[in-house]
Amino acid sequence: MGLVAALGAPARADVVLVGSDREHKETIDAARQTAPGFSFADVDSPDAAEQLRHADVILAVGARALVMARTVAADKPIVYAMVAAADAQPGKAVTGVALEVPAYAELAQWKQLRYDGVRVGIVQDKASPVTDAAKAAAALGMTLTVRAVDGPARADAAVDELAPKVDAVWVTTALSPAAANKWSGKVALLGSQEKSTVAGALFSLAPDAADIGRRAARLALGIAGRAPAERVNVPPPATSNGALTINATTAAALGLELPDPILKKARKIYR
Repeated sequence: MGLVAALGAPARADVVLVGSDREHKETIDAARQTAPGFSFADVDSPDAAEQLRHADVILAVGARALVMARTVAADKPIVYAMVAAADAQPGKAVTGVALEVPAYAELAQWKQLRYDGVRVGIVQDKASPVTDAAKAAAALGMTLTVRAVDGPARADAAVDELAPKVDAVWVTTALSPAAANKWSGKVALLGSQEKSTVAGALFSLAPDAADIGRRAARLALGIAGRAPAERVNVPPPATSNGALTINATTAAALGLELPDPILKKARKIYR
């Protein structure tokens, strides 16, 4: 009876994980731990393209892997990881986990630390805007002032302009030591990468490579488990809430208490 049932069940699709251990080892390791049965193709291997052509589902880690998957196996369902939203271009047969941390996660983290800090400025690169920031701010009852700059070099002037007018400034580019030294004890500076926390930002939510790998692997498993006729009906892209780092010295300078649940959530606390 068990054999008959097994023979009647649709075979699980062959999933090939393609990427480079040199570039995205943490993500690839997390994906392989989540789904040990995935085959692996090194994006720099001469036979990687051939492996992808024979896959049923592809998990592409990194921008180079996604380009290869789209080039040689455009007819396959593709799940991406560690790819910027601007480069991912999800569609009917392409989904994945966004590299960027959602604006809602960043702003909600700030609200947990100061519920009445409703005036928020955001300094972002014109080439990589935070597209969901306005919607997230509205949902959290915040007012948002946006300054788009041409690269990190112009971010300091934007911080100088916004800092006296708001409760927090979210700097999505790298926070410079100069800006941190000038403002970190006067206004909450929020970052999008750990080195901003090191420089003096109150906290940062950076892309969590391992979490992205796990989530992408689960997406690929979900597609692979479907009947072949349904495998191109991929789910919409997912997000990861990021890795939290906190600067306790900055929090003390701002007179902000760091609750235990937030401290326990942090990957690293700088003191």
